[in-house]
Amino acid sequence: MKRIVPILTLVLAAGAGAAQAQSSEVPKHKCEPKPEYPGRLIMQSETRRKGFERELKDYQKCMTTYLEERKAAMKQNEENANAAVNEYNETMKTINAAQEAAKQ
Repeated sequence: MKRIVPILTLVLAAGAGAAQAQSSEVPKHKCEPKPEYPGRLIMQSETRRKGFERELKDYQKCMTTYLEERKAAMKQNEENANAAVNEYNETMKTINAAQEAAKQ
């Protein structure tokens, strides 16, 4: 028992490290160009103001979409991690029970 737990812990840690190394490439957003305030005088032109408002709206939509995608990925990562923890705990319970039964 004493040897099994450290070995399993090392195996799980190595697997987690490998998975983290593979998935560490988080895509950056591609929301370009970033809108820049053109200035008060230029904003008096209705055409320029509408253009600026359109740029702002497009940028906001792009960033919101990116953030929702990241949130979904984080939720999936959390669910996968929880499932791995539950699987590990169940495996350890089974092993511990088998070892206790073998002692009797």
